[in-house]
Amino acid sequence: MISRSMDFKKKKLIVALAAVGGMALSSSAWALPSFARQTGWSCAACHTSYPQLTPMGRMFKLLGFTTTNLQRQQKLQAKFGNSVGVLISRVSQFSIFLQASATNVAGGQAVFGGTNAGASPNNNVQFPQQVSLFYAGEITPHIGDFLHLTYSGGGSGTGGGGFSFDDSSIVWTHPWKFGTNNLLVTGVDVNNTPTAMDLWNTTPDWQAPFFTSDYSSMGHVPQPFIVNSAGAAFPLAGLGAYAADIFGPNKANWLYADADVYTNAQGTQINPVGGFANFNGGPNGRLSGAAPYVRLAYQHDWGNWNWEVGAYGMWSSVYDNTVTKNGPVDQLDDYDLDTQLQWLNINDNNNLTVRAAWVNEQQRFGAGNNSSSLSSGNLNSFNLNATYWYHDRYALQGGYRNVWGSANPGLYNNPNSNFTYSANGSPDTSNEWIEASYLPWWNTRFSMRYVVYNKFRGIGAPSSSTSGYGASSYNTLELLAWIAY
Repeated sequence: MISRSMDFKKKKLIVALAAVGGMALSSSAWALPSFARQTGWSCAACHTSYPQLTPMGRMFKLLGFTTTNLQRQQKLQAKFGNSVGVLISRVSQFSIFLQASATNVAGGQAVFGGTNAGASPNNNVQFPQQVSLFYAGEITPHIGDFLHLTYSGGGSGTGGGGFSFDDSSIVWTHPWKFGTNNLLVTGVDVNNTPTAMDLWNTTPDWQAPFFTSDYSSMGHVPQPFIVNSAGAAFPLAGLGAYAADIFGPNKANWLYADADVYTNAQGTQINPVGGFANFNGGPNGRLSGAAPYVRLAYQHDWGNWNWEVGAYGMWSSVYDNTVTKNGPVDQLDDYDLDTQLQWLNINDNNNLTVRAAWVNEQQRFGAGNNSSSLSSGNLNSFNLNATYWYHDRYALQGGYRNVWGSANPGLYNNPNSNFTYSANGSPDTSNEWIEASYLPWWNTRFSMRYVVYNKFRGIGAPSSSTSGYGASSYNTLELLAWIAY
């Protein structure tokens, strides 16, 4: 078992030696108890706190969902030669993840108009908000899976609730050694969420604030298509390949590339062939053709520090407002620049991570579309945040989020209800948020978050709103709980 007090460089050496020896390591961006049971490692070996990864956690994920230090089922010795009857772990690969929340919005749920029909006027409690069942781990020595089935109780932007496949993937991976200081890892995967396979907490599927209530104002902020599709919110299926070259003295340099192509999927939701339930403004249809995604990133490690800089792009053609394959097609091209700086004090179990990401979406709307007042536009999303953990038990994190772009009444005045926001349909939203967390155990977290809005969908002062609510009416207090087993 790897001790949390182990020197960081020794941890990297152990991972590299394991890969060179042909042992494939794995993880997901969640600190699943099933992975801890399989490896015998503390969650702290790979996470500052879930879902935030350390360099070892990134290596763990990069090498596929296959790590185990457990005794396997015995080989079957056949009379006419040796054969493997079964090659599986002796422990369960299932984990259960429960999330609960309580939410207070300054102006109450009335500030969202008709989108939250049936909600309490305010102080909405969800227990549970959602329950997730994971089946994750090794299938064969080079193939692993991370399957995530979620039951949601419903709420703002979630419809009536029910089961759905959340971000999931199946991966084949292999490490290749080239000399003493060069390790190449290659992989092929199928997944249902753009950026799900990424190794850093700057991409949409894994970025802060990580978990929000269904009744929070954050769920009503317009976002680029690739951000809205995170967490399998849009029914997609993707096939991809990735490679990471880890080179230099102490293997301190990482060069990572990933390429995927996505198409429509059916999933397990109430409307399995439906489009995207878009409560933020934007096309509601399915993809027209395939949507390619490309990711490049570089990381450098030194001492207790590591730094990443990267970029990605995704090019999506989406039917404007229909679940059938006809009608106007809108083109949404997303481009990202991101960076992450991380400090790990392994001996005292303290860590600091600072992250920043900017996504620029170029929009072109098909002739005769129903969702846009413009033929073209743009939408930008900037997310700056930081997390500090003290002795792996107490955390303080916070950040600044800013969304801005072309004013478009047809797109951003919430086409799913009769409620409108600013008179000109601006997406412009900015907020600051702060959150305090406590971990009594590594599989349990309690958090309190407060979000303050400077502007909300073009609303500043109440006079700028068609409904009479000002930006401060959307300020949100959330109490959150995560429990995993």
